[in-house]
Amino acid sequence: MGSGLAESERLVLAVQAAAEMPSDFDSFNRPRLSPFTSAFVFMNVLQLLKRQLTIARVYGIPVRIDYRWFVVVGLSVWLIASNLQNHAIQVGNVRLPPHAQLTSWVLGLITTAGLFLSVFGHELAHALMARAEGIETEEIVLHPFGGLARLKSEPQNPRAEFRIAFAGPASSFVFSILAFAGAKVAAVGNYEPTAVVFFLIGSGNLLLALFNLFPGYPLDGGRVLRALIWRRTGDIKDATRKAGICGILIGGMLVLFGIYILVSPNWRPSEPYFMGVWSILVGLFLLDTAIKVVKSAHATGLVTVSEAMSPPVAVEPGLTVTRFVDDVLSLHRQTAFPVAVSGQLHGILSLEDLKSLPRERWSTTRVQTVMRPVSPGFFVPANTTLDSAQAMMKQNGIGSLAIVDAHGKLVGFLQSGNIKPRRNGKHR
Repeated sequence: MGSGLAESERLVLAVQAAAEMPSDFDSFNRPRLSPFTSAFVFMNVLQLLKRQLTIARVYGIPVRIDYRWFVVVGLSVWLIASNLQNHAIQVGNVRLPPHAQLTSWVLGLITTAGLFLSVFGHELAHALMARAEGIETEEIVLHPFGGLARLKSEPQNPRAEFRIAFAGPASSFVFSILAFAGAKVAAVGNYEPTAVVFFLIGSGNLLLALFNLFPGYPLDGGRVLRALIWRRTGDIKDATRKAGICGILIGGMLVLFGIYILVSPNWRPSEPYFMGVWSILVGLFLLDTAIKVVKSAHATGLVTVSEAMSPPVAVEPGLTVTRFVDDVLSLHRQTAFPVAVSGQLHGILSLEDLKSLPRERWSTTRVQTVMRPVSPGFFVPANTTLDSAQAMMKQNGIGSLAIVDAHGKLVGFLQSGNIKPRRNGKHR
């Protein structure tokens, strides 16, 4: 009995130690102190600006924005208002004179809202087309450079890739036509402020559609290009690499164009410095993303969770916490475990949740009582990209994911900090 008590004490410590084990997920959310205070403060500010705020759920898809988005909204309202206040606008055959200050700011706010709703509509079109192809969307994120519909898995064929990619620009073209038609009707009816709003929204959607059709990854045109190359060669890795190279070229051209705007004495737009800096920022964003895509394709191709997952150590929901500690945790040092019966996922048991359970209740409390019930953020199909899975693990609160096959059966487990992608069937 004395040795059993010592073993119990040891397992208590094991639970606490395992629950407090650091992981990539923990280090992402818990900034570490730096010897350089100013650098630490700066990094904290950047992390704060990158934090995401969920503002809605549309067709079951979370819609999120980060705090940098508010800065861009403010700049957009200011630019539109200042131009409406200081410059006349030509809408068809109708010339609209400058507006009063208050009217300009109200129109700037309404127009900005319409433009960002259009960006959301663009991304929603991607998501709905992906759903039609049997692919669910993890989230829609609106960021300073546009939007992103993050898919849970990659398209399975070039046709699906093409349709999903082209849905966004197609929707923007439709929004543009509708807005220009609204501007024409409003101008004929002498509703000048309404005509201004529709005209600017139409112009913004037209530019959004044309810009996204540039043939460089990660733009929609780059994904269309990838689909075409993939269909011709049958090699998605090579198609991704070539589309990424085109994205690098386009990003570099935007950076050079922005520099030209800033230094050229012959360039005289109404806001030259803003246009130049914005072109450089967008170009750098595309460059960074495209370079990562090319490096990933060259090094490992498109790594999926099936190449990085571990065999699942499943726990039955009827198991007591004491049995779990004695029979499972003592052999497998993980911070989370899938809970399943006959391969059917029921939830995830996180050791973090066990810390709040008094030890005297372990023998009477079953796993199903303390587990987190299964939800879309806790599992992904085996063909999900590793990048997408890692992003989900940073957001689902447990730093882990269950992997299921096409029939919904548990086939693997992925845990942040314990990922070892394989090459050619071998672990790295």
